[in-house]
Amino acid sequence: MTKRAKSMPVTVLLADDSTTIRRYARSILEEGDDECRVIECEHGGQALQWLSSALDEELPDLIILDRNMPVLTGDETVRILKLNTSWQSIPILFLTAQSDYDDIYSAKSALGVDGYLCKPFEPSALLAEVRKLANSAADSDKAGLPEHPGTEGTSRKPSSQGNDQAMGEGMVELFLEEARAHIEQISENLISVRGGADVTTWQAICYSAHTIKGSAGIVGLESHSRLGKVIEDYSRTVSTQPVLFELGHLDLLEGAIGLLRDLNESTTIHPDEQDPGIVQSVNELEMMLGRLMASNDSPKSNRENADPIENPALLEGNPRNTVGESLESEQGVELSTGGPQVDGTEKAAVVVLLIDDQKLVGETVRRMLADQPGTDFHFCSNPLDAVQVAKKLRPTVILQDLVMPQLDGLELVRHFRSEPVLRDVPLVVLSGTEDPKTKAKAFALGANDYMVKLPDAVEVIARIRYHSKGYLNLREREAHLTRITWLAEHDTLTGCLNRRTWYDRMAEAAGSLSSGDSLAVAICDIDFFKKINDTHGHLCGDEALKHFVNVLQTELANAGVLGRWGGEEFGIFLPLTSQAGKPLEEAVTMLNAVRTSIEHSPLTWENETVAITMSVGVALCDGAKSESIGTVLSRADEGVYRAKESGRNQVVPMQ
Repeated sequence: MTKRAKSMPVTVLLADDSTTIRRYARSILEEGDDECRVIECEHGGQALQWLSSALDEELPDLIILDRNMPVLTGDETVRILKLNTSWQSIPILFLTAQSDYDDIYSAKSALGVDGYLCKPFEPSALLAEVRKLANSAADSDKAGLPEHPGTEGTSRKPSSQGNDQAMGEGMVELFLEEARAHIEQISENLISVRGGADVTTWQAICYSAHTIKGSAGIVGLESHSRLGKVIEDYSRTVSTQPVLFELGHLDLLEGAIGLLRDLNESTTIHPDEQDPGIVQSVNELEMMLGRLMASNDSPKSNRENADPIENPALLEGNPRNTVGESLESEQGVELSTGGPQVDGTEKAAVVVLLIDDQKLVGETVRRMLADQPGTDFHFCSNPLDAVQVAKKLRPTVILQDLVMPQLDGLELVRHFRSEPVLRDVPLVVLSGTEDPKTKAKAFALGANDYMVKLPDAVEVIARIRYHSKGYLNLREREAHLTRITWLAEHDTLTGCLNRRTWYDRMAEAAGSLSSGDSLAVAICDIDFFKKINDTHGHLCGDEALKHFVNVLQTELANAGVLGRWGGEEFGIFLPLTSQAGKPLEEAVTMLNAVRTSIEHSPLTWENETVAITMSVGVALCDGAKSESIGTVLSRADEGVYRAKESGRNQVVPMQ
């Protein structure tokens, strides 16, 4: 990310399908003491479109995502963000009604989000999270969002009671308008249910009720929120277990909608002044609908336990069908799932992508896999879209037809194998012929297996399991190898290179110097580091080291290579070309800029400011000379001692 000037405000990209919640969060961020520029998006897809069109210097400093959104869920959005090198370092804050430990753990561990805030939230809680995450990407001096000592985790003091009340009144009015549309949508869907609507109608009801529940909680309308929750819970249960629904239940649901409509029309800007009779009716409806769900003693599957809005199938206006049904998109991609539903917190072990121009084949294979646990099946009828679909889905096995009108199957095999992210995915060719030459050509192009269609279900399942297991094992080994390699090369506390790796790379850089080029080698020592440990404790010392490295890496960017030499000592080497007229002076100028940035970037620890400075010695390795690296390091180390003796916080060059 491009660094901001000090005077620039923090830019926050906010994606939430609820207008009420977006306006509520925006009013907190823009009307608070801190400078914030908020960009609103209605869902994750819109947020990704905005990011794609933004220049590097326009990228946000923080992304706030609702976890439950139509079109693209928060979980799906995060996965895409983490795949893009320009976006993956932007801190992400989840807003959600899910407060279970497992939900929080999955978001932070599996997805890699940086913060998690449960709805409804207090203004002070949102501000504290934004400050913390914005300052994790850049020091507070550059963040444009100053860290106020003693304010984190405390309530924000409003500038005036009148302004705070005006904001509250506006938010309630905005919610009532939004809720009115959702109430009418639920009412229309209940009419459809009387006529025999399918499971997608219940999913749409569930989504609208979920939105009412969450937004009402934000503005403090408890009765709205409770009714929204009980309708959401009932519709979620029926959408996953349709046999539980009885026409007699509609009377209660329509009563709940009628009560919601009455509440919406009678609610004033003072939500706590409600008719006791209405409150009593809410209690009774909540109890009766609760009994209907409590009467179900059958065990619930993973799909039923999941938050329905977390399921990417539940898209507003276009909900994805459950097992036994399928929905073809405009691009010819047909999606249906078997076994436990894959949501944002649990990924299927097996992801199957079938490419075939015959929908009958797709439906046949889908039915073969419908009862297979942990299997996510996707069907693409257009081979021209197959590569892009596969890159998005990242399947564990690909099944593809060999003869298709739009694109030759063997050519499609070649396309798959030319994509780095798909090169190792097992590829099973389906063909109507046993021709040995065709088989040989398919294998030569990179196919892993060959089946004559339509094969027996037992064989299809066995081959899918076999190839998927091998591919998943390969990915696991690669992930472990990557992690082990990183641990072997890096300092685990600060994340920079460890001493051995830094030294090896420095020696390699010195050995490849051309005549006229040079390498500046610097040793940096944190001043009075022992005093930091003794005064504030070793935990503060660890944070100081990490903070120090973060600032150095930000300032150096790609100009130099940083490594931890030992304790509070760090090494930097800077390649300098022959174009530098006075390379040592140029190195001193660059290092002084880094030193100044460190001096002006104190660490905030337990509401205290911890000053950090450094003493630096720098020496030059000249490509035209035969001086050893050890000698250059000794001169740089001598420069550190001279800097300490001369008062610290300075750069001393050594000829």
